[in-house]
Amino acid sequence: MREVLISIVSVCMLGSAAPGASDARLLLQAPSAASTSTGSSLVELDRLRVEGFDAIYSLDYKTARERFEEMTRVAPENPAGYVYLANNLWLETLKKTRRLLTTVYTSQSFYEVKTEDRVDVKRDQSFNQFIKQAIAASQARLAKNSSDVEALYYQASAFGLRAAYNTSVKRSFTRAIGDANQSIKLHKQVLKLDPGYIDSYLSIGLYDYVIGSLPLGWRMLARIAGLKGNKQKGIENMERVTTSGRLAQDDARVVLIGIFEKEGQIDKSLALLDELSRKFPRNYLLGVERGTMLYYLGRVDEGGKVFAEVLKDERVIETDLDLVHYSWGLALWNKADYPAALDRFNQVARWPKSEPGLVSLAHLNAGKSLDALGKRQEAIAEYQVVLKRENVFDSHKQANEYSRKAFVGSR
Repeated sequence: MREVLISIVSVCMLGSAAPGASDARLLLQAPSAASTSTGSSLVELDRLRVEGFDAIYSLDYKTARERFEEMTRVAPENPAGYVYLANNLWLETLKKTRRLLTTVYTSQSFYEVKTEDRVDVKRDQSFNQFIKQAIAASQARLAKNSSDVEALYYQASAFGLRAAYNTSVKRSFTRAIGDANQSIKLHKQVLKLDPGYIDSYLSIGLYDYVIGSLPLGWRMLARIAGLKGNKQKGIENMERVTTSGRLAQDDARVVLIGIFEKEGQIDKSLALLDELSRKFPRNYLLGVERGTMLYYLGRVDEGGKVFAEVLKDERVIETDLDLVHYSWGLALWNKADYPAALDRFNQVARWPKSEPGLVSLAHLNAGKSLDALGKRQEAIAEYQVVLKRENVFDSHKQANEYSRKAFVGSR
């Protein structure tokens, strides 16, 4: 039943964050919000919300944090600002640890969990404090009015966000399950009270899609456990959010990019990706996604040009060269262009600012590339480097396996 539980956690992760990964490619999106405050404070909260999410989509987490902090000063009784502060901190953490890569969540390696990942203690405490404040604020409002739809929506968002954080930052799937279930339950309550609160269909639609996508055997077990889903219905509900949602239209577009790709509807994915790129031109991660998708389609020349253009971005040059080189390397590796992929992985390993975990994965993939090229001794040397570094997902398991028996590539 573990696959079912992971899927449930993924529903809340994918339906509660901002730009980065879904399938989980580009899935990391968080709910957007308005306020029930009145008059000038309502206008001010909405302005801060819009500016904050524009900043998030532009990968400017400092500005986003400032806008959301101001929301909590303008309306400390409103849970929205606290949810957004938690979301912003989560996404910034994922970016720092290079877990805004979509390929992280599509790899089975990510789900190989023996112990929880170590986290930054101060960041962890701050995140959980924001979540507690959001839940407390929503509960206070619900105590006055049990039919307060907005309070329910943000409480659902807070639980879903905590599930997402524990899944992606800590890789603690078991811990996240309860929060994930609670989030979906609350979103359904929102729609029962107000069928016009379309934004809740994002998480519910994704839930339907994920459960409906399970293999038949697991789907039957899910039904026994009371979990029902329908892929097409899920997609239709998420599309409703893109056209009729009030708060989460862009969030839904991001989620659907990955779903359409998984379903082989690449043209739809590219159309949504282009739409978001026009709206948020400073988000170079959208360029990385586009380059990866073009390679997947076999349009390698176009994909290479996109990656090359992203590498010209001054912010990438300063902070994220490792992420872009690694993504390009994986795109090349998946097309069996092992020499070119090896060069990209080596650049990750050489760059002084590279994130340590990504360096380990780069060495692992460099070893596999060398094996595919028939350079066995050089491959073994890369695997030995991996084994001397901290274990990342199942990097030690793979390095040991391929040290004993060479990786065989495809042509």
